[in-house]
Amino acid sequence: MGPIRWKEIPIEKIGEGVERQVIWGDQCTLARFQFAKGVHIPAHKHEAEQQTYVLEGAMRISAAGREFELHAGEVLVIPTWIEHEVWFLEACVLLDFFAPQRNDWKEGRQAYLKGD
Repeated sequence: MGPIRWKEIPIEKIGEGVERQVIWGDQCTLARFQFAKGVHIPAHKHEAEQQTYVLEGAMRISAAGREFELHAGEVLVIPTWIEHEVWFLEACVLLDFFAPQRNDWKEGRQAYLKGD
C-alpha cells in the first residue's frame, strides 16, 4: 500500500489511437485511457460495473437503448452486463473504474478495445 503515480505505470498501446494504463486492486480495476478522436469501441459487455469519468474531451456512448454524450467533468455509471458502445467525438482522457476486477483483461480478452 502506498501512493501510485500514473507516470510510473506503463502505457499499453492497445490499438490505433487507444492507450491504457491499469492499476489492479484486489477487488477492482482502475484504468486511465487515452482515445484519439474518431475511435469507435464496438458493443461489448462485462461482469464489472463501470464508472467512466471524462477528464478531457467528449464521447458518445450507447447503453441500455439510450445514448449519452459525456464531456470533461462528467461521469457515467454502467451497470454490470449492460451492453455498451462508444464513439470518441474528440480526443479523450478517461478514468474507468471497474468492480469486480477486470479478469478478462488479465486473460487477454480485450480485442474489442482496439477500436475500428
